[in-house]
Amino acid sequence: MTPTVIIIGGGLSGLTAARRLQQENIDFLLLEATDRIGGRVKTDVVDGFRLDHGFQVLLSAYPEARRWLDYEQLDLKSFLPGALLLHSDGSKGRIGDPFRDVSSLIPTLFSKAGSLGDKFKILKLRKRLSSLSIDAIFEQPEHKTVEVLSREYGFSSKIIERFFKPFFSGIFLEKNLDTSRRMFDFVFKMMGEGRTAVPNLGMEEIPRQLAANLPEHAIRPNTSVEEISGQNVKLADGSLITAPHIIVATEASSLINSLTPIDIKYQSTVHLHFVSETPVIPQAIIALNTRSGRIFNNICTINRVAPAYAPKGKHLVSISVVGLSKLSHADLEKAVRKELELWFGKQVQDWDHLHSRNVYYALPNQSTVKNNLQASKLQLRKGLYLCGDFTLNGSINAAMRSGRIAAESVLASIR
Repeated sequence: MTPTVIIIGGGLSGLTAARRLQQENIDFLLLEATDRIGGRVKTDVVDGFRLDHGFQVLLSAYPEARRWLDYEQLDLKSFLPGALLLHSDGSKGRIGDPFRDVSSLIPTLFSKAGSLGDKFKILKLRKRLSSLSIDAIFEQPEHKTVEVLSREYGFSSKIIERFFKPFFSGIFLEKNLDTSRRMFDFVFKMMGEGRTAVPNLGMEEIPRQLAANLPEHAIRPNTSVEEISGQNVKLADGSLITAPHIIVATEASSLINSLTPIDIKYQSTVHLHFVSETPVIPQAIIALNTRSGRIFNNICTINRVAPAYAPKGKHLVSISVVGLSKLSHADLEKAVRKELELWFGKQVQDWDHLHSRNVYYALPNQSTVKNNLQASKLQLRKGLYLCGDFTLNGSINAAMRSGRIAAESVLASIR
């Protein structure tokens, strides 16, 4: 039987497109090249530990996530607002959001991250962005985040280097904060209006929930697409599937570039997991490496946030390196342990290394971003559409939003 729509790619965009089509009783066939849905949002279970493919979080204020996800069913577990700061002299500090966590007030006021004026400017920025709509944020002129922080928002170089750069480098996965100020303002607003969280059973619970109510026969894993010709989809095994409508929901890869020119610049990361007998960071908070020339960017004991990430009595240490290291995984592991000794002592040498992963395509480049897109803009030609976070901005919200818009473009052509 010929489906009405073929969706290529089982990530968040493809799954959201499928959900939107399902709402209108449009039949579809979703093709996923790997062994399971999720795209870049996957969680492996190794020896009882849950290992996300890179350090990922869900901002609960995302409008699209609120539209499609049941947060209670996801069993979201939240990080404490702000961050623990690992200073270059071996000391530690804290910068937080006293409005949501009163215990962070005193540590924030006395933090070495910046001046008292800097900290009041954070509150001022929070208030400014709370009064701006998301559309207004994405209509602002685009400048580099690092330039806006100093020139427009008036932050000192100290707090930019000791807080903003390590914190948002871990989000944008680039060290210089060249990312569009629109994206910075959007993420800062979302953090101030909701929780930063992970599902207790790992980030892959998000795509699993999206797929839960889709017809099982409509999702075909381990099915790689070789090319698209007209309305024919040629699979790697040589077989053909035909449909009047095709949605390409893969990352900005060779398949999409065979159909239309796309800027495929992207950000990469290396993610390391260690097992410790004691929680290196006992709070449910992310710690930032503020050293210049740092090797790793951020660290947390992820099971202190979401207990199911580790077996009882064990602790899972999650560490992110921004960009791909020139070192081998073995040498990078040694270098990271050595750097960690400055704050956590020789105990880091006793941690068991569980896994290291290069995440080559972690995020699309975000020097230029947007939030709104006419449905027609995702239609490459009659019967062919694309979607993905690269069409808007690098976020879970954008991936889901793009998938929904692509599906609505299909629906408009059917009607």
